[in-house]
Amino acid sequence: MFQAAWAQGLSLDAALSMALAHHPDLRASMLEREASEGATQQAGAWQNPELSTLVEDTRQATRTTTIQLNQPIELGGKRSARVNAARAAQGQAELDVAARRAQVRSQVMAAFYGVAVAQERVRLSAELGRLASQAREAASKRVLAGKVSPVEELKAQVAEAQALSANAVAQSEWRAAGSQLRQALGDPSAKFERVEVDIGRLPAAGQWEPLSQRLEASPGIARAQQEIARRQALSDLERARRIPDLTLTLGAKRDQQLGRDQPIVGVSLVLPLFDRNQGAILEASRREDKARAEFDALRASLEAQAVQALSQLTSALTQAQTLRDKVLPAARQAFAASTKGYELGKFGFLDVLDAQRTLFDAETQALSAAAQAHQADARLLELLGEPTPTKD
Repeated sequence: MFQAAWAQGLSLDAALSMALAHHPDLRASMLEREASEGATQQAGAWQNPELSTLVEDTRQATRTTTIQLNQPIELGGKRSARVNAARAAQGQAELDVAARRAQVRSQVMAAFYGVAVAQERVRLSAELGRLASQAREAASKRVLAGKVSPVEELKAQVAEAQALSANAVAQSEWRAAGSQLRQALGDPSAKFERVEVDIGRLPAAGQWEPLSQRLEASPGIARAQQEIARRQALSDLERARRIPDLTLTLGAKRDQQLGRDQPIVGVSLVLPLFDRNQGAILEASRREDKARAEFDALRASLEAQAVQALSQLTSALTQAQTLRDKVLPAARQAFAASTKGYELGKFGFLDVLDAQRTLFDAETQALSAAAQAHQADARLLELLGEPTPTKD
């Protein structure tokens, strides 16, 4: 098992490089591709000849010895049809590798940003705890000064305890997200203290447009089309097998009694009277029809999933922008004003708690919107494959 450690933090590029280089599922797909290359090589091999010897009579004077070479000859284009079928399977293995690579990238990206969001929630909960501690200290001072009731201090203590509890939950979620990232990397022993990413930098929805063209080039569509081609090649192979093969025989017969050698030339051909490969042809033809039907179903499913993921991405980006540009600045300003006003005796402690809770909820919503955007982007990557780079 490959083991990796990032003491200074894990970047997305490093995570993707590690997963694409060492993920066991991807490595298995590559090995299957190499195996298909061997199958293609074997499909083009000629049939081996057969050497036989026959001795008649045990007495040397009247013994007859026959040596002959039998060479099967494939007719009907069986060899070329077999090679075409193997090449189609090899092409499918190539597409499986590409699809699996896109899936690994998608899983790593989703898990990576999941860790980033959990990491940011830990920071926010710690900040909330710090603010709750400051509010409790301020309440204690006002109680000692006789300006407010001791109930105010009790409320502040409850708010501080809730903040500490929220921090413990955030820590637990961060550890769970880290475990999911290690699983996505394909290395449960990978070690990292944190991930290095700007969580405020969101993906762009425009890179997935136009959706119809991206869908045509997606790994799923390409693989389904290749499956149809493979089934067509198998159908051609079964049709070619209707024609029986020819066996050419060459040899010599030594007759001791006559004292001379006799050449042997023969041809044998199976008569297709009972078995004309009808069942195999019907099976291959129906499986070809099935592949076409599955292609239509897959296309409709991929299109629906891609439209849904793109809609989720657009919605999450809109929500994140609104929270970042309007809600968060107002919530921070309201919290700062309420805290200052409480210290001056102009606001009650409940006003501070409400402003604090509003700020924390807004920060949490912003993180949730960012997480949804990155998850939708990762889902589109899995469905559509790598986005086409855009020129600046």
